[in-house]
Amino acid sequence: MRAILFDFGGTIDTDGVHWSEKYVELFARFAPEVAKRDVERAFVESERILPTHPDIASITFEETLHRQLKIQCNLLKLDQGKLLDAMSAQCYAEVRQTIGRARMLLGELEPRYRLGLVSNNTGNLPIVCREFALEDLFSSIVDSALVGVRKPDPAIFRIALDELKVPAVAAAVVGDSYERDIVPAKSLGCRTVWLKGKSWSEPPSSEAADITVAKFGAIREIFLH
Repeated sequence: MRAILFDFGGTIDTDGVHWSEKYVELFARFAPEVAKRDVERAFVESERILPTHPDIASITFEETLHRQLKIQCNLLKLDQGKLLDAMSAQCYAEVRQTIGRARMLLGELEPRYRLGLVSNNTGNLPIVCREFALEDLFSSIVDSALVGVRKPDPAIFRIALDELKVPAVAAAVVGDSYERDIVPAKSLGCRTVWLKGKSWSEPPSSEAADITVAKFGAIREIFLH
């Protein structure tokens, strides 16, 4: 094994918790009167609206998070003001802490493997990596909005493999989405590690996952034993 490709959203930033569930937990703390199903609907709609912002490719993760929460609050007809700022600050602090733990492990992996980041994103992944001091750990950073290919198309993983100059059979893919990360990576011949955290859906099968873990930190035993 010479290379490891990582997903970002839901993997490195939340330790396997799907962002829909992250927002459900956040609203349950700050606006418990809002029904879970309404938060889930607002999340889906915010995922559609957010990429249409004209400057979305040039802003930080912190600003992206704030904007997405603002969209959801608008859809849920919540009085924003201090609520929005408090929710955004709390969520961002949690994400920074989670990424900090992941960064320590990535730092252990980087001397032994070529690392790549492959994400369905909005064009600002390089900015986000600088924001969290991740850019020096990855030899390939592939943002779907910048390359014109989105998961689950296996071609987005091929782009990273080509940049790393590593064949699929010598690479592993770590991601939280079974359908978007594990299945396409397996189809290329990569070894697959499914970070199965809290999600709003369950795949009908898990046969494409070579290894399943519940926490990001568990990959230490897989790759550094």
